[in-house]
Parts: sequence; structure tokens; C-alpha cells
Amino acid sequence: MQRASLAPTAHIFVCANQRAEGDVLGPGCSEAGEALFNELKREVARRGALATLWVTKTHCLGICPKQGAACAIYPKQLIVTEAISNDAPRLVSLARGDKP
Repeated sequence: MQRASLAPTAHIFVCANQRAEGDVLGPGCSEAGEALFNELKREVARRGALATLWVTKTHCLGICPKQGAACAIYPKQLIVTEAISNDAPRLVSLARGDKP
């Protein structure tokens, strides 16, 4: 095992879990999570932060919003729910600790 030389200063995990139709927990973040993940990747690239802010698509984060997607931001220890692709700039700013 070797330790990687590259590590982000922040990491956003986006739920894109898709549940079976009729699941008691609902459909999952599925399409909303996919759209949010894609927009976050674009926003991070636009800001030139690919090496310092990582975005990873995940399965269930344990919080199932009725709409949008759930995401976790580390090391901020934030969980955000009902996020949509239009929220990408704000989520990136939160992750980076940008001043409002």
C-alpha cells in the first residue's frame, strides 16, 4: 500500500441512488443526483479547483429527500438535502469556504 500524494481540501459526495419502483423509501435521488453531480463537476472545473475539490457520486447517504438529492460536504461535516443542479455554485462555495 502507498499513500497518495494528492488529497483534496474538500470533498462533496452526491447521492445518485436509484431505488426500485414502489420502494417504501421512495425513488431515491437518482436523476436529481445525476444532474447535480454533473453540474458540480462542471462548476469545479470552471473554477479551476479540480485538484482541491473532489466530487464523488455515491449510493444512499441515509437521508432520502422527497425532491432533489442529498449530498455530504467534508471536512465541513455538512449534509444538504433537496439540492438541485442550480445549487451547484453555492455548494462549491460552501465546500471551499468562500466568503459570501
